[in-house]
Amino acid sequence: MNLKKQDEMDSRCYPVQEHMRLQRIEWRIQRIGYLFLFAIVMLGACGLFSKGVLSNKQVKSADGALQVEYERFGRLASDMSMTIRIRPQQNGDFRLVLNGEEMDNFQIQSLQPQPQQAFSRGNALELHWSSARYRDGATVWIGLQAQNPGRYPVTVTLDDKTSVQFTQWIYP
Repeated sequence: MNLKKQDEMDSRCYPVQEHMRLQRIEWRIQRIGYLFLFAIVMLGACGLFSKGVLSNKQVKSADGALQVEYERFGRLASDMSMTIRIRPQQNGDFRLVLNGEEMDNFQIQSLQPQPQQAFSRGNALELHWSSARYRDGATVWIGLQAQNPGRYPVTVTLDDKTSVQFTQWIYP
């Protein structure tokens, strides 16, 4: 008996016609797809699409008087937070201006502490606080909800003196 032992990687005609070269290409594409899906899941878990290590950012003004912690990536209609820390002021009075397209795109869900005065001018939101308790510095918490997807540059200015700029990305 002269039976030729068939290799598993050879193409066959019986019982089904196979093309092993094409099958190997398909297996490679499948492995690449698995790696790609794994990378997307891991990046999502790390905050590429919303809250997480990749999303949480902090910017500080050159003089250190203003610091903003924000979420760089967000999703449409999901809650986002922004924390603004202000170095101690001499008289306890300060004014924050949030400027940019963000003010038209975001709905403010919460703002703590409540300002004594608030004004809206164009794409800018001016918030005024005046109290002796802010002489040691202040922290302002803002809860936001995105209304439209896109890229939104933001500028936060303290007392027309110092400012920080950053960009937020909102996914659909």
